[in-house]
Amino acid sequence: MKKFWQIIACSGLVLTSCLGGMAQAQDGKSDVEYYYQGEKINLDKAVSISQNYDVVFFDEYHDQKSIHEAELSFLQEMYKQNKDMILSMEMFERDVQPVMDKYLNDEITETEFINNSRPWENYQTDYKPLVEFAKEKDMYVLASNIPRRIANQYTKVGDLALIEDKDKIYLPKKHLVEYERYYDKFKNYMSMGDGQGHMMMTPERIEAFYKAQCLKDDTMAESIVEFLKEHKDTKVLHVQGSFHGDEHLGVVEKVNKLNPSLETVVITPIEAKDYEKMKHNYSEDTIIMTFVRK
Repeated sequence: MKKFWQIIACSGLVLTSCLGGMAQAQDGKSDVEYYYQGEKINLDKAVSISQNYDVVFFDEYHDQKSIHEAELSFLQEMYKQNKDMILSMEMFERDVQPVMDKYLNDEITETEFINNSRPWENYQTDYKPLVEFAKEKDMYVLASNIPRRIANQYTKVGDLALIEDKDKIYLPKKHLVEYERYYDKFKNYMSMGDGQGHMMMTPERIEAFYKAQCLKDDTMAESIVEFLKEHKDTKVLHVQGSFHGDEHLGVVEKVNKLNPSLETVVITPIEAKDYEKMKHNYSEDTIIMTFVRK
């Protein structure tokens, strides 16, 4: 079970950007199918259903190519059905919003954008198509996440008061660390180790990582809610790792707490072989997307 070690190593001290990628990378493409309230639906119908919601969370496994392809198709169809929308991304952080804006407005080159926006390693293959489609359609892209250096520092010091002053402008106004279902899920996963006695985490380390996870969730949720305060009729498609939204926890739960009037739906990836046994685990405000590894 080497994937536990890979998740820890993936982003230095903070693993939260990698928790969504718990499935190991596979060669070849896989198909996706959509289900809503037990009924199999096509992409057009899935997007049509999503139009009934203010925020659409598209959860992903970061290393699954077929899911990235599905994200692009969903974005394209969503724009086709309603042009009053934006793309929000976990993969870009609040402090690079000016860089994103300049790139979308053709004020800087792609090279300048790449050099100054700290894109993820798989940007070119998996996220560039989303950004380029948004750019082509004059669609706003929200860099919603907390800068990773802040999350890293928070993991070390455990107190937001000790974050460097220059970075405090990027902190969310509300930071909630709650010890309920989300914590139990996080703790259970982080307690697994790799099955060989390596990287078993102490309760203190799990606590530190969990607080950083919540900080990311709070920041992304606030970014979305604050945007919608100024653009009430705009739809938001938010792309994030699956752990940030599975079972309507994480960012989804935080959005609902910040503004209970917002309607949210989650597109949840499930392996096709697990659909029958897992389909009852999700609320009616979930579009299940099955994928098959080949």
